[in-house]
Amino acid sequence: MTNDSDQAWQRHSPSSPVPAARRRWPWFLLVIILACAGAGGVYAWPQIEPLVTSLGNAAPADKAAAGDKEAMPDLLATQQKLEDDIGALGKSVADQQEQLKSIVDQLAALTSKVDAMQRPAPAPVPPPAVATADQPQAPVAHAAPKPRKPPVRAPKPAGPISTGGAPLNVAPGNH
Repeated sequence: MTNDSDQAWQRHSPSSPVPAARRRWPWFLLVIILACAGAGGVYAWPQIEPLVTSLGNAAPADKAAAGDKEAMPDLLATQQKLEDDIGALGKSVADQQEQLKSIVDQLAALTSKVDAMQRPAPAPVPPPAVATADQPQAPVAHAAPKPRKPPVRAPKPAGPISTGGAPLNVAPGNH
């Protein structure tokens, strides 16, 4: 820093405190916020008043305990009924699982039978010939296999053939 800059700072007088108009805004804003909060309280008081009065009139502990004692047998009966229902449902689920297992076993047996039926049956073995002196044996004729026919092919088109999608100029008498 040079002496020139120090002299420039010395020529300017220190700034005065914040003007009075700027000091009033925060207080004005605080008054407006408090007024809005008060108006909201006056508006909400009808809904808050019954809540406050009901909190002041709390039920004595004796009345609450008596109500609990009266409800206890009903709750125990309901709990017992629910336990019985859950037990019955568990038994029902176990029975259905057993039935499902037996059905799956039956299905597996049927599938194996179907697979066995779909396999080609082995060629029947001719019974051994019993040679008897009284009967002459007839010669056995074997079936001759039929020759295979070649597959039928589509005839090849005759005439000009376009390559690359270009149109052909066909004379009217060549069809």
